[in-house]
Amino acid sequence: MERRLVTPDLAHMASFVDALREGYQRDTLRAETPQAIAQIAREPDWFLRQLNDPPAHIVLPDGTLGERVLETQLWYVEGDEFLGSISVRHRLNAILEQWGGHIGYAVRPSAWGRGHATAMLAAMLDHVRAHLPLERVTLTANVKNLASIRVIEKNGGVFHDEIAHPWIEGDTGRRYWIDLR
Repeated sequence: MERRLVTPDLAHMASFVDALREGYQRDTLRAETPQAIAQIAREPDWFLRQLNDPPAHIVLPDGTLGERVLETQLWYVEGDEFLGSISVRHRLNAILEQWGGHIGYAVRPSAWGRGHATAMLAAMLDHVRAHLPLERVTLTANVKNLASIRVIEKNGGVFHDEIAHPWIEGDTGRRYWIDLR
């Protein structure tokens, strides 16, 4: 069966909820709670509305309210099975310039180690080339996340520098650029 990027939809919600229950995390800074997973399972239409048409502001990891940068989130699927998610921010603000970058991705634990993150990033780079006027994208990875560093480098990521994490003292990341044109 073909693996592809799709707009998040009801057809993949059961598998998405299963992924959450097995430990898939949408956000590396905030773990999924059983209550949040239960609400998503109970109200999939609400969740998809929040995901596909998010609010203009976001609560940052330090608890402050910040502007939500416009982004496109896609799910990587095979048939009805949710394998992971990837998003591209259409521009960067000062915080995302330092940590987070344009593109972020996550693969469900049961699908780790099978090349899905590399394929998702390659497909998203093609999507960005076709739909956004970006000349290059920035990606960051924690220095301890060797798998993500390999994914970025396999997709043409050029190391730029190491940076301190803005919210986790003592944590360091690697920042990469990928030229698109």
